[in-house]
Amino acid sequence: MFQPIVDLRTGNIVGHEVLSRGEGSSESPLDFFARARHEGLTFEVEDACWRSALRRIAALPECHRRAPFFFNVSPEVLADARFADATLEAVVQQHGLHPRQFVLEITEKGAFEDTAQLRRLARALATRGFGIALDDFGAGHSGLVTLVHSAPDFIKLDQALVRDIHHHAYLQHLVKSLVAFAANVGATLIAEGVESWDELAVLLRLGIRHAQGFLLARPAPTPPLPEEDFERRRHGTMRALHHRASSGDDTVGSLAVRCASAQAPATDSALAALFHQTPGLEHVVLLKDDQPHGLITRQRFEARADAHPAPLIAEEDMSVCALMPLALARAMPATQDPIVITDAAGAFLGTVTMRQLILRIAELAARAHGTS
Repeated sequence: MFQPIVDLRTGNIVGHEVLSRGEGSSESPLDFFARARHEGLTFEVEDACWRSALRRIAALPECHRRAPFFFNVSPEVLADARFADATLEAVVQQHGLHPRQFVLEITEKGAFEDTAQLRRLARALATRGFGIALDDFGAGHSGLVTLVHSAPDFIKLDQALVRDIHHHAYLQHLVKSLVAFAANVGATLIAEGVESWDELAVLLRLGIRHAQGFLLARPAPTPPLPEEDFERRRHGTMRALHHRASSGDDTVGSLAVRCASAQAPATDSALAALFHQTPGLEHVVLLKDDQPHGLITRQRFEARADAHPAPLIAEEDMSVCALMPLALARAMPATQDPIVITDAAGAFLGTVTMRQLILRIAELAARAHGTS
């Protein structure tokens, strides 16, 4: 089966992940590979999947073979001498294919204890033309170590970092830092497991350019294209994003982080459940038809405050310098509350904390001083 990896800015297919499925079996792929590992047959099973996939890819029309194919490789197979020698390259060439058409995904869920060996193997495979990807980044315990020693061309964010990211400000800050890191080291960052437009919209605002998941296209026997409805909505989302970007980085829209929201009016029990389920959640925005109508902070909610001040609401095109006096002019105890950000139509985009606002103003001042 094949699932496309899409460039969200252009809509182009930049790769296909190759997925193995049992024929007529009710056993899930995860259970199947886990059983193979338990019985000491990981190499044999992955080798069979690899050879089967090569036969299938070689039979595809040329139009389906222009983008590279991404294969999962477990650490124990990568370290196996039968995989690491020239056999892999020979099998690829036997099918009229070239190593540059393939990207090997090293999964982070498995530990690779010999980091020096990992570094040698990654370099050897790259020299022979194969691309290297770090899969499931953020899912295991050894991701940073594997990242440093494999120096991958692609970093695939595990779906645990993507799922409901529009509800988790902490995740958004983490992903934003990974976007900057990937850009600095020349790696392509790919978000896996994207399933909703809320997730995709936030990922785009954070700078994620490449993604795969059920929202874009489900795995299929022939490399699929995203549906027309997805392409239409993607195009509209990108137009809105380009408009925001053209306003410059001195606007509050560039700082907005999507937080948890609830439909107004929200009951105390619903809010209590939301705060309980998300330990790092500091505030919830109340919405009516996607427009903000209130702000509930954890501190006031847990203190059982009788009143919750109306939030300060600003449009995304407002400059941070223009917003700061308005934020400081708020009456106590709302001075430190986050500011709610909307688009020009009043639709909720996210929130900006006072700390973010102060840091950005300081950054802009330092930049202006450095160029004066």
